[in-house]
Amino acid sequence: MTEPNLERQQSVLNLLHQFKGTDPLKQLFWSELNYERVNTQLSRRGWTDAVAGGLVDDPLLLASGAADFHVIYSRLSSDKLLMGLERPVVSKLLKDHPYALFLFSNSKQDQFHFLNVKYDDDVQKRRLFRRITVGPNERLRTASERIALLDLADISPNLFGLSPLAVQQRHDQAFDVEPVTKEFFSEYHRIFEEVEESITGFGRDKERRHLFTQRLFNRLMFIAFIEKKGWLKLNGNSDYLNALWKAQRDDDTLSDKNFYRDRLKLLFFFGLNGANEIDLVNSNRGRFMRSLIGDVPYLNGGLFEEDEDDKDEAINVPDRAVSCVLTELFNRFNFTVTESTPLDVEVAVDPEMLGKIFEELVTGRHETGSYYTPKSVVSFMCREALVGHLRSKAVAESQAAIERFVWDHDPSGLKNGEEILQALREVTACDLACGSGAYLLGLLHELLDLRAALFATKKIDARSVYERKLEIIQQNIYGVDIDPFAVNIARLRLWLSLAVDFEGANPPPLPNLDFKIETGDSLLAPDVQSESQHSFRQTQLTDYLDLKRQYMSAHSSAKLSLRERIETLRGDVGLWIHGGEQIAGFDWAVEFAEVFTPGGFDVVLANPPYVRADAQFKHVENERLRQIAIAQWKEYRSQIVDSGFYETVYEKWDLFIPFLERAYQLLKPDGRMVFIISDSYNGAKYSKKSQEFFLKKSIIERIDFCSDIKLFEAGVFNTILYFAKKDCASDHVPLRVRRFGEDPEDFAVNQQSRRCPELR
Repeated sequence: MTEPNLERQQSVLNLLHQFKGTDPLKQLFWSELNYERVNTQLSRRGWTDAVAGGLVDDPLLLASGAADFHVIYSRLSSDKLLMGLERPVVSKLLKDHPYALFLFSNSKQDQFHFLNVKYDDDVQKRRLFRRITVGPNERLRTASERIALLDLADISPNLFGLSPLAVQQRHDQAFDVEPVTKEFFSEYHRIFEEVEESITGFGRDKERRHLFTQRLFNRLMFIAFIEKKGWLKLNGNSDYLNALWKAQRDDDTLSDKNFYRDRLKLLFFFGLNGANEIDLVNSNRGRFMRSLIGDVPYLNGGLFEEDEDDKDEAINVPDRAVSCVLTELFNRFNFTVTESTPLDVEVAVDPEMLGKIFEELVTGRHETGSYYTPKSVVSFMCREALVGHLRSKAVAESQAAIERFVWDHDPSGLKNGEEILQALREVTACDLACGSGAYLLGLLHELLDLRAALFATKKIDARSVYERKLEIIQQNIYGVDIDPFAVNIARLRLWLSLAVDFEGANPPPLPNLDFKIETGDSLLAPDVQSESQHSFRQTQLTDYLDLKRQYMSAHSSAKLSLRERIETLRGDVGLWIHGGEQIAGFDWAVEFAEVFTPGGFDVVLANPPYVRADAQFKHVENERLRQIAIAQWKEYRSQIVDSGFYETVYEKWDLFIPFLERAYQLLKPDGRMVFIISDSYNGAKYSKKSQEFFLKKSIIERIDFCSDIKLFEAGVFNTILYFAKKDCASDHVPLRVRRFGEDPEDFAVNQQSRRCPELR
């Protein structure tokens, strides 16, 4: 696709900055992008009141390209751009205008959506909605670049010879989010390395400096997202970080200026965290602080909790580092707090980028067997796990009704909606190699959508989206990862997901996730089911679990006090369980006692690390360090074998082998595990004992062979395994086997239709 010239991009950018009413819109398409002016109203006759009422007046056929490609503008009746109002309008218009670009504005006509509808190539022709947002609070450089690609003159110099299909294909390409994603990845990686190199005060401790830089980027990225909610203001300006940066530069009262020291540390630790509980409105000190950082909400959550490095005055973050982040990254790309789905995408930087950035660029985890799982695969696995869980909890429901509920969000066939709701509210699920939280977020959204479907149809669970999300995070999902960077990102993504759905100017404090998404080695602690639960002293255990519940919503001094009490009781509980024995790795029985007292997790999902026995760690360029990494890997393997916790480690086993068995150990009876692993499991000699283990001790409900498609950029081929932790009864239905085709989108297709070849 031909890139537009810089002059045209600048011209489009200038127009986008003027968007108010329809005049700039007409100028953009009629003059700048060479579309033919039409300017004709389209009738809403025959539309339902609900759909027609979403618009102020009839849609406007604004312009055309190649005669049959139409640009259609609609003015919403809401002062916000609501996708729920846009979708039914598009569905109505598409019937008569199959080749089209749809433009929506709010009622004030100062915020706009450019909406492209792309059809998948599968037989269902599913609609993929992709949006570019234009408005006074948006970064418009990316928008101008993508919209400039719509110029008809760039498609063909002979405008009269254009076909509507050719114009539609150019629009489909211009709204592709992948180029934006790749460019953001590239810039983030470059700027991260530049900033990391510029920060001083760590001596030779590169790992400590790397963690500090990662935490700084996490905090700034979080602010870049939530400032879109309008919660942070400086002198009434909600373009908060830029306003803060300008105020610092314009401040003539400071001779030795440093933005991080003078503004950001105050924002992080006294504004957003409020550790000292300063009254920012009434006290003298509070008013002075407010003059420096403006109006900010107290958010809590641990992200802005001050640690020892934050207190170290020897650490220096130069202004040029912050300027680089603001001007070359944040001001270069548009951020959106709208969470994309497989069929609804904002052409902007969304919260999911945090996970991709971490997995693909910052840590190089793919070199050590860790891969970022595509969203469609995550959703697919989560839904299958929930089908199995609901079948075990609601035995009176038919399998067809449960599958229709989980896959199509249609609860009409359910006999007892209250029972299903209870099962959803009580399910406990864990990712024991959670990385940046893909499965945690995936399960959060699946549970949220199912509960919303129950409310829409059965009128039960009448809560706001925010309240449901908060409850799911607090009650249903758990995660563990050995990498503290990963855990920080996973918590950050959950906080962002929660912040997205709070409506109002004063958001409540974020939940503390310290005891929900934790750092630790999932494999080295004992089998939790072998630990004696009878040695618990019930009173102390009850106190321990009650304190953990309180801690989730505690803040300021109460939070610190609760944490100390929890640490003390955690030691007592560990003593009762292990009898004073020192435990290596993540102590499942103690850390998640609220789950294992009742018997374990209902669901365990994971894309565990794949690390071969002969791993050479080629990503480590320094030969001495590479040899150290190889030696450490051999030592770690020996620890796992010598622990005696695993029956299945055999021959030259891959690391995912003990992860499979550990997941089985973490499940309660009749619990479900869904794992995506290397397809070498199907034929490698080292898989023999693992296969025998699951054939004897579980019901293998299904195996999905994905050997014909590449789900990961690294080219690893995969198998998805579905196990139920229960004895194989004589009347057990044989397992189902699926082989997916050549296209990774097969997962999205089957996610929608469940039409796939099955062998019995």
